[in-house]
Amino acid sequence: MPGMTAAIPFMAAAVLLLPLLGAGVAWIGGRVAAGDHRAYPVLAVNHLATLAWGTLVAMGALHQMFPAVLGVSAKPGRGALVQFAITTTGIAVLVAGFLARRTLWIAVGGTVTWVGITVFLWQVLRRVPQRRRWPLPATGVVVSLVYLWLAATWGAMMGWNWIRMFWPALLTHAGIGVHAVLGLVGWFCQLIISVSYYLLPRFTGNRQIGDGRLAAILWATNVGIALLVAAAFSALGSLARAGTLALSVAGALYAADLRSFVRGGTDRRPDLTNRHWWAITTMMALQTVVAAGWAVGWVPVEGRRAAVAAAVWVLFGFVTPAILGQLYKVTPFLIWHYRYAKGMSAAEVPRLQAPYHPTEGVLAFWLTTAAAALFPIAVLLQQPIAGTVAGALLLTGTLVFAYLMAASWIGAAVRTNLDGAAGRV
Repeated sequence: MPGMTAAIPFMAAAVLLLPLLGAGVAWIGGRVAAGDHRAYPVLAVNHLATLAWGTLVAMGALHQMFPAVLGVSAKPGRGALVQFAITTTGIAVLVAGFLARRTLWIAVGGTVTWVGITVFLWQVLRRVPQRRRWPLPATGVVVSLVYLWLAATWGAMMGWNWIRMFWPALLTHAGIGVHAVLGLVGWFCQLIISVSYYLLPRFTGNRQIGDGRLAAILWATNVGIALLVAAAFSALGSLARAGTLALSVAGALYAADLRSFVRGGTDRRPDLTNRHWWAITTMMALQTVVAAGWAVGWVPVEGRRAAVAAAVWVLFGFVTPAILGQLYKVTPFLIWHYRYAKGMSAAEVPRLQAPYHPTEGVLAFWLTTAAAALFPIAVLLQQPIAGTVAGALLLTGTLVFAYLMAASWIGAAVRTNLDGAAGRV
């Protein structure tokens, strides 16, 4: 296919698997809201969300984008495809292990995934010595990659510990808490925040903010991570509240910059990417207020339940809308749609006068946003029915999105190729 690179299979696989994630959330949404957080199906869907969805997309994006951030002219080669095969194999075995309740599969799948992640880090970070520039977002990306490796290492250790029990604390809430903080906050949150300071000025046309408060946000985020990890091992509630307060400061600063980015954009026409960033800004502000209220004792919710609600929001109220919105701007997907569905050449795509704003995308946006808003509330209030409804909304939204971003262009591409072949005959 024209426009294809070795990074595209990461994003294409994630988009095609997205409805499976939606179905999984619809399946376990009620159990999560009821407090059954460690059931095998819940763990399977959790790793489907974090690895097969969030991490695969991030890998594909970084394979293409990180060299550009550093000013390096490089495209992912066959090595990226090998890494893709290793990582997806590991994820498949890991998720199957949770579904089948086979601890050996879980340990092996986690280890193979760790190998894929390690290879990915080497492939991405080897561009650093070739850099021509070093913007502040690059620092955040590198730090997030370190957290990804630490989270994967911790997860692989937990898998084997499940079999051999060489460190009992790994299977307690302390071990699970560390794994979650490293992966959700250290990897996902820090990556998306850092990348947004690089992409949003380019997509909104608002370059006045620059790096804004990014340095302060990164500091607050990492202080919060350190405090939460310490709290997991020491079981001191005061450390957990202090860490949450630090993350709330980071969230408040980030929400303020996001609002300035999107509000100060030069293009006022409807844009699905901006819709998603507005939703993230709003939910980030609300999440920050709730988290800060819990940190100072004003929100009377048990700590473990508050942590699960926060994790649900990170996955479906931050990571997912950031990916969904940004995929509309990713050049290969844009080129596929307009080249095949609209019959335009690749050179014409960047000069389009209107942003990408199909009706189906608006429907997907409202469905997934409603799910992201409802699911954490269901967990906080322990309402299983609301959790199930949130899952059903997410499933419907992901089906619409997957069709829009995958099935529609595949059909158009096949028809175009067949018409072209018939014309040559």
